[in-house]
Amino acid sequence: MCLFPLALGGYWAYGNKVPFKNAQVVKAVSQFHGKNISEFVLGLLCILVLINCVATFQIYVMVVFDNMEMKYTSKKKEPCPRWLRIVFRLFFGGLAFFVAVALPFLGDLSPLIGAVTSVPLTYVYPCFMWISIKKPKPKGVIWCTNMGLGCLGMVLSVLFVVAAAWNLADKGLVANFFKP
Repeated sequence: MCLFPLALGGYWAYGNKVPFKNAQVVKAVSQFHGKNISEFVLGLLCILVLINCVATFQIYVMVVFDNMEMKYTSKKKEPCPRWLRIVFRLFFGGLAFFVAVALPFLGDLSPLIGAVTSVPLTYVYPCFMWISIKKPKPKGVIWCTNMGLGCLGMVLSVLFVVAAAWNLADKGLVANFFKP
């Protein structure tokens, strides 16, 4: 509900002028507006992009943290201590940072990775999870709405995977390790 209108507004304002490569949004805004934009606004934009990245990482990685804690709890038969939860988060954050530095070409793979992981996680699973948890009346309005939205999310996910694979096959992938 927050990012989709932002994406539509950004596309309406800038069109295809924002390059996709290496997420150069701040550079594109600076080039598009030239000297008409203040340093304060550019700084604010950088801070908002940073907050968005950190918040998105925390949201999407919560499943991994919960899984680590669940495995610990099921093995030890006791709650996960706070210090160990912090260690899990630091370890996984460091691992994600290492992968980002070691494999800088993952930005070229991000549409494919996002289509396979983020689209179903965001648009498909919540609809079907709601149906399985709340168990609304089958063929009712809410059941049909959630089922329709979940199926639409699956169709979008498949279309995005095909489009990302097509784009990757068309442009190719230059794999370079530890060379950003």
